[in-house]
Amino acid sequence: MTMLKKLPEEILNLWNNWEIRGMVLLSLLLQTILIIIGSWRKTNARSWIRILVWSAYLSADTVATVALGNLARSQGDSSGDSSEKANNSIQAFWAPFLLLHLGGPDTITAYSIEDNELWLRHLLSLVVQVIVAFYVFSRSWGSGILTFIAIPMFVVGIAKYAERTWVLWSSCSKSLKNSSLSDFGDSYYLMRTPPQDLQGEYLLQAYVFSYVSKFVMQDLVPGIVELITSREMISKNNAYGAFKVVEAELGLIYDMLYTKAPLIYSRGGIILRCISSLLSVTAFITFQVKIDKHAYSTTDIAITYLLFAAAVFLEFYAFLCLVLSDWTMIWLIAKGGIALTSALYSLRRKLTRSERWSRSISQYNLISSSFESETHRCLELLGIDEMMKEMHVNRKDLKVDLQGFIFEHLREKAQKIKEDFNVFDKNLRSKIISQRGDGVLEREGLLKEYKWCTTEVEFSRSILVWHLATNICYRVDKDVSNISKEDEASRCLSEYMMYLSVIRPNMLSKGFSDEGYQETLRELRELWGLKYPDPFEEAYRRNLQELWGLKDRDPDDKGYQRALRALRNGESRVYDNGVFQRLWKTEKSVLRGVYALARQLLSLGPEKRWWMINEVWVEMVAYAAAHCPWKEHTHQLRRGGELLTHVSLLMLHLGLTEQYEFNEFKDSFSDLKGEEQEEYYNAREKFFKSTADMSGSSSNEEVKELKKIVADTKRELEREKQEREREKREFEQLRSYLTALAPQQGIDSLPRSLLAQTDDQGTGQPPSNNEISLSIE
Repeated sequence: MTMLKKLPEEILNLWNNWEIRGMVLLSLLLQTILIIIGSWRKTNARSWIRILVWSAYLSADTVATVALGNLARSQGDSSGDSSEKANNSIQAFWAPFLLLHLGGPDTITAYSIEDNELWLRHLLSLVVQVIVAFYVFSRSWGSGILTFIAIPMFVVGIAKYAERTWVLWSSCSKSLKNSSLSDFGDSYYLMRTPPQDLQGEYLLQAYVFSYVSKFVMQDLVPGIVELITSREMISKNNAYGAFKVVEAELGLIYDMLYTKAPLIYSRGGIILRCISSLLSVTAFITFQVKIDKHAYSTTDIAITYLLFAAAVFLEFYAFLCLVLSDWTMIWLIAKGGIALTSALYSLRRKLTRSERWSRSISQYNLISSSFESETHRCLELLGIDEMMKEMHVNRKDLKVDLQGFIFEHLREKAQKIKEDFNVFDKNLRSKIISQRGDGVLEREGLLKEYKWCTTEVEFSRSILVWHLATNICYRVDKDVSNISKEDEASRCLSEYMMYLSVIRPNMLSKGFSDEGYQETLRELRELWGLKYPDPFEEAYRRNLQELWGLKDRDPDDKGYQRALRALRNGESRVYDNGVFQRLWKTEKSVLRGVYALARQLLSLGPEKRWWMINEVWVEMVAYAAAHCPWKEHTHQLRRGGELLTHVSLLMLHLGLTEQYEFNEFKDSFSDLKGEEQEEYYNAREKFFKSTADMSGSSSNEEVKELKKIVADTKRELEREKQEREREKREFEQLRSYLTALAPQQGIDSLPRSLLAQTDDQGTGQPPSNNEISLSIE
């Protein structure tokens, strides 16, 4: 305030007149941004949207709270003329609107899932801000109509703020862990008579699956019945349909975690919304008809109209979102309103975007990014280097072909478990989801040749070496032949996994380190810094420089062709070399391994090569999806979504996860149909039999172990007995020898204690040479 007093009087008067007005208008602007753009982050992965929503979300509560504080301070001084008191009274009328702003829009209640855990803080804030708002209005309480118009707006404001607090509580981890799978069983009955419309069927399946997903995301354990039911339901779809189901399911989960959906799509929420809408419209009409506009400042009247318009628009927008939402369509399908559902779906396609996520896949090419200069150390300290990494990220539309490769790969594994009646075997499922390229290599009999770059190295190192080797194979085959769908899909997955390792490392398995990435990037930049191949460089580095030396190298270039011949004609079993193995295990950079792996892959035929590369990358994606924490998946929902999250849910519904467990007391197989019941019985019988066999074999192993211990003990005792007898014979021989050499009295003069030590005590230990020498002397 001391600084403000030093300002010119005109500026000081402007500040005093517009301090509260400016804060209220700013609060209104932030609410408008959140209403309109808050839901965009669900379907758009652009950074500017996240930054804008983040800034508005963090600022909205602070601005509204400060505005309420300024209103309380301004109402504290009751002095002044009648016009000033009138302005104070209409400004006090803004207090319930600020409560409405603190309640937030329906499209966003939490920026991140951690905000849901702060519901208790919001509850305390609710109590404090309501008290402040009542204080503000009580200071200007009068007999005018404005006082009575404020009452319904207070009710609406308090209701909105209470809604937000309740939604935050209902979406916190403790509340979600109290959820039950009984809702899954109840909703599954809706699928007994599926709708004729494909979109309706996708929505209904997504609704059923969302109960399992919500249960599993809290690290709770569903049973085998849920596994079989989910697998049969998702397996009926083709790849496109399965991804559409998961897309709709993630949309429902996003609504549950980040919006007011848990309340507004319930019966109580709809009733509350109708009451608040009616009160807002009534207050607005009354203000328009009954208030004398000339008694107040024109500016304040205009701001009041803006606040009313925003409040009414908020209610109308919420109603529109409610009518056009997936939740309403699901409710109509469940009630049998097929015609109305189709009409509503057509209206929704015309009025809104039909996407539920970005439907894109991020790409990061290490070779392209290595052409850029190294980030300055100062930028790394400021954290700007992470933003610069994202400048090298491109986004591609997710193609149906890629969806097909992934879904068919996962469905084949699930079908194999089903056919072998191994659905109860948690260890087998754990083994399958732990495969990161070694599964397909083992089936093809090639694991021995490729385990040095799959199972014997960290996952991050495996991604690096396969990414660069895939890049070489793609470039080589692109120069000599047409690129197939498998080639494009493999390259796409390769760059996607590289994107996850560099930009989203938290989504990959624990212990992920970027040391290998940094060292490989440094070596690549060293290669690009050389204008000509260095003859003193190792051969693999010279050849890589020729292959990658320029961004647009002509395929007919002599250096390129020489490097290509060296790559094709070189020894493909260099991985057996002891020197290579030692350097591969000690070096941080993966360029040596890249060259060796590229040689191996190029020794295969083109068709088999790209089929195997594609299968390895799909397994890597599945491995990453299975081992990514659910918390990270939920974080990505507010960033436009990730392919890895969709793959993770597909694996969950296909039963490719460790989280399903057999519980004899909780599993209710009566809900299963004929074929599903038969599978359940056969799988359970096989599981019990294998368990009994393991128990029996375990008992047999214990008996064998005991017998072995007894036999070893007997052999040890026998060996000790034989050793004592041997030592005794040696002593007797020594005694006979001494008797023959020494006079009789010499023998007789031997200490009796020595003889007694051997003969009487029976230890069988002969006297030492020193003792015998002393005795003879």
